Amino acid sequence: MEVNASLNGYKKSNLSGFSEKTNVAAKRISLKALTSFNEASHHISVFESVWPKLKRATVAVFQNTPVEYTLEELYRYVEDVCAQKMLIDLYSDLKLLMQDFVEGLLPIFINDSMQLSSVACYWELYCKKMLLIRNIFLFMDRQLLITNTQYLQLWDLALNLFRENVINHETVEKRILKQLFEEIHRERSGESVDRNLLRSIIRMLIDLKLYQSVFLMEFIFQSQQFYAHEADSLLRVMSVPEYLAHVDKRIAEEEERLASYLEPISTRQILISTLVSELLTRTLDHLLDTGLVGSLKAKETGQLRLFYTLLSRVPNGIDKLRSHFRQYVIQVGRDLVENRTQDPEKDRTMIQSLLNFRDYLSELIVTCLANDVSFTRVLQEAYEEFINQRPNKPAEFLAKYLDSHLRSGNKAQTEEELDKLMDKTMMLFRYIDGKDIFEAFYTKELAKRLLLNKSASVDAEKAMLSKLKQECGPNYTRKMETMFQDIELSRQLSKNFRASCPVVHAIELSVIVICPASWPPYQQTTATYPPEMVSLREEFTRFYLTHHQGRKLIYEPSLGSCVVKAEFPTVSDSGVVVSHSSLYFPTVYPFGPC
Repeated sequence: MEVNASLNGYKKSNLSGFSEKTNVAAKRISLKALTSFNEASHHISVFESVWPKLKRATVAVFQNTPVEYTLEELYRYVEDVCAQKMLIDLYSDLKLLMQDFVEGLLPIFINDSMQLSSVACYWELYCKKMLLIRNIFLFMDRQLLITNTQYLQLWDLALNLFRENVINHETVEKRILKQLFEEIHRERSGESVDRNLLRSIIRMLIDLKLYQSVFLMEFIFQSQQFYAHEADSLLRVMSVPEYLAHVDKRIAEEEERLASYLEPISTRQILISTLVSELLTRTLDHLLDTGLVGSLKAKETGQLRLFYTLLSRVPNGIDKLRSHFRQYVIQVGRDLVENRTQDPEKDRTMIQSLLNFRDYLSELIVTCLANDVSFTRVLQEAYEEFINQRPNKPAEFLAKYLDSHLRSGNKAQTEEELDKLMDKTMMLFRYIDGKDIFEAFYTKELAKRLLLNKSASVDAEKAMLSKLKQECGPNYTRKMETMFQDIELSRQLSKNFRASCPVVHAIELSVIVICPASWPPYQQTTATYPPEMVSLREEFTRFYLTHHQGRKLIYEPSLGSCVVKAEFPTVSDSGVVVSHSSLYFPTVYPFGPC
């Protein structure tokens, strides 16, 4: 029977029943066990001889006294201890030293005379000391990271000890926060503060992982109280433009604060939202009711741009701004369209006023409202609403407005300017419900321009016709296109007539033959023509009927015109009579069937 027993890492066996070979094996095991025992004793001996040196060096660092060993020597001592597998023992003893040192700091921080500057100074010294300690024990720190991840790294341990034993103390925490908030309040009130000091304290809270849990929520509450009180007081003494400028300044200041000493990632959104909530959201209706219309009337583009920029930060702020903008457009538009006093001058300038107003608003949307398409849409809706509250008249005046610019008497505009004006009038045209009214008046004025040869530009006339056709379809412009065809055919007809005459007449006759179905109706009139014109008219009638049998020409003198040139004697300074010769060129525009 064999019995084995374990002792200090080696086995002791009953010798009975064992061979000599077995005894040799047992001796080998005994020798190994003796070596392990000696090694363990050696490890302890190394630790006991080295730790006092490391301890004295650590205490010297804490007490700001000279260290009797070089950093290289201390580093090698730590390596020796770690090589003897005393890593955890070394870590535990060092932790106790650090704990004692940190606990000794608490009475200093509890003292009533402790100010933020002192806190920052002690914190800076503490960090320097702990970094030096970490450098001494760097080899141990790295070994822990590899083999024992459940232990904190020395820097994290230093932060934990300082947080739990010093800053988390109720008295210390309250005093630091109170002084910190007082400094921020002073800065918001316009006083100068040491931002570097505030940055150091905030950095300490961030490093200790106390920024969000201890500082942030209370800071936001303090900010809310500050800006709520400021809003209530400033609205009573400031105009809306002044108030908005102040809010914009406050946002810029908080952004500077975030960049200077606060932690921006976790703070910016909630801080700016709090400011906006107190300074803008609560006061939004008052600002819009009392300030927006004045800025729009005064065309204060900078102020309107600030309105949009600030309200874009407010929940539903742009929606409310858009609603007030719409109300303003409708109110002003109604004043432009309505004419309760029957003032003819107001009616005459209505379309130009509407175009000018829309130009201003369109430019405003681009430059002040970030070219927000929702405001463009609201502008269109507002125009459609107010422009049709006076039935028929806007359509009539729009047709007459176009006539005034397409007539040959208007030489002030280039073709490019005229094309831009037609585009603008087409915008108004889209808003008008009574497009049939516009068609009637526009056709009437177009007929006059064509019959009397008063169009400023045939290209402009056709361009306008093309825009109307594109907007309303070919049926809308079919009669107008026929009118142009009648004019072109009549010009060729008159040319052919003059070519067929055997002799040159003293009267140059031009005749326009039109289709009544495509032209506005005209009341027939009579006129007494000179014999020469009667003869020439009859000659043209014979020519026309020769080529168009079965038709009848009805001449309408009210649609005709003539140019008379005469000779009048003139007496010069010397008494000599100077004669100016002219010819008599009547032009007749008959009205007849196709």
